Amino acid sequence: MTSTKADRVRKAVLTDIMSGSLPAGSPLDEGALAEQHSVSRTPVREALRRLQSDGLLETGPRRQLLVVDVSPEHRREITTLRVALEGAAVESACELRGEDDLDRLDLLLLKQRRAADAGEAEVFLRLDEEFHLTLAGAGRMPTLSRMLGQLGAFVRLGRLGEATTKRHMLGLVREHEELVELLRSRRAEPLRSALATHIEQTTPRT
Repeated sequence: MTSTKADRVRKAVLTDIMSGSLPAGSPLDEGALAEQHSVSRTPVREALRRLQSDGLLETGPRRQLLVVDVSPEHRREITTLRVALEGAAVESACELRGEDDLDRLDLLLLKQRRAADAGEAEVFLRLDEEFHLTLAGAGRMPTLSRMLGQLGAFVRLGRLGEATTKRHMLGLVREHEELVELLRSRRAEPLRSALATHIEQTTPRT
């Protein structure tokens, strides 16, 4: 029962962090959260412990738990990790990918283009994350995939406040299509290079 309550509290707090309702530096109070979610402090404490373990909370000067601030330095670190991990995954994917992997990626491209055409930025960004995890998953490296999944929260945090225009989304779709074609033809080195450029580029697509 406690575990279920802790899961519910963790999900609610995570949603508030990702939506920006709890911005960087916000303190989290066990008592207030327990009252807000109609639970005791025990599941709240467990939920916050797990969020801290995920790297989304940090201990402040008064030993309060605070929402992390994704600084420019932190963003660069995340980008470096993504380039290394996803690059290794797609190199393996060029050898091991099957037709089912390509079918899943093609379907995600279709969904992304529809979301971009409709201007649905939130839907698009969820699909963007799924695309990258699916692309990496074709490399059949489960530990690496789990690490990328853990980085996903930081990637989403780093995007808070950024404008996601229709033009930008369509530009990302075109780049994703190029990545899939390189995977389809099993061109490992060009794929790894194109993926690194795609991840590192922070300017709006046109």
